[in-house]
Amino acid sequence: MIRLLALLLSLQFPSAALAYAFLTGYDEAPNLAAALERVKAQPGKHVLIYFGASEFSAACKEARAILNSELVREKWRPNYVVVNIDLFAPTKEEREIIEQVRVSWAPVLVFLDGNGKRVAYSRQLPSEKEALLLNEFVSQRKYAASATGKYAGQDFDSRRLARIAAEASATPGTGRIDDRPRLRDVLSQKHERLSGDALKKLLPGKRMHKENQDWYLTLDLREKNLMEVAARRKDGRGEMKGVGKWYVTRKGKFCVELLARDVDENWCRHVFRANEGYYVVKDLRPERLAYRFILQ
Repeated sequence: MIRLLALLLSLQFPSAALAYAFLTGYDEAPNLAAALERVKAQPGKHVLIYFGASEFSAACKEARAILNSELVREKWRPNYVVVNIDLFAPTKEEREIIEQVRVSWAPVLVFLDGNGKRVAYSRQLPSEKEALLLNEFVSQRKYAASATGKYAGQDFDSRRLARIAAEASATPGTGRIDDRPRLRDVLSQKHERLSGDALKKLLPGKRMHKENQDWYLTLDLREKNLMEVAARRKDGRGEMKGVGKWYVTRKGKFCVELLARDVDENWCRHVFRANEGYYVVKDLRPERLAYRFILQ
């Protein structure tokens, strides 16, 4: 069971104001300690930690549009004290929370009770309907049901509502949050698998913002398959610059070859476009990890 009270001893003073607006019009606290104090004084509420990315995240943009809509905000606002954390630019104190809760992707919504215990989380909000179902699940404390009961899962979508919180109710707060997108998540959206010809027309001269498990990467895709790369570790403990090459195979896969300092990107992947973002996947198994990127 993860309890964040020990961490709170180091978080008694408000963090610097966020430079980026995530959820707006909510009851927002400057830090986790303040949020828990408010929830203790208002037992009907929960703490909502919103982990977003201020830059280069189409998925975050979609989630914010849903949560900031008038319909959803009206239902959610009375039930939560919100702490916004920017995975792309966290403060020192926020990085401690990121590491303890073990979130590495965005968006992720983590719900805590007044004791700092994680009771539920969501890593995707595909629609306002899903957001309303999630609110009902948390605000009415349906996570307290037995893991073998009606609610047994970790995805918040209407087709699998019965899979809402096993991760929380079976082993409360102990497991790693599986916030990494999978190919099945991409395929559940309106999507397109890009052909080799489409990639050859799309990519030259573009700047790609990509993430993997440990790094935020910026890849400048030059002519003649040359590539310049800048990267920053997600934990804030390192940066790098380097050069490499990119190309498209005859079978239509996008390939990158880069080895610089601690960054080893040497792979060929299928490319999918879904909504406003792009994803690369190693193969076409639904459970395969899908790494996001956007183009400028």
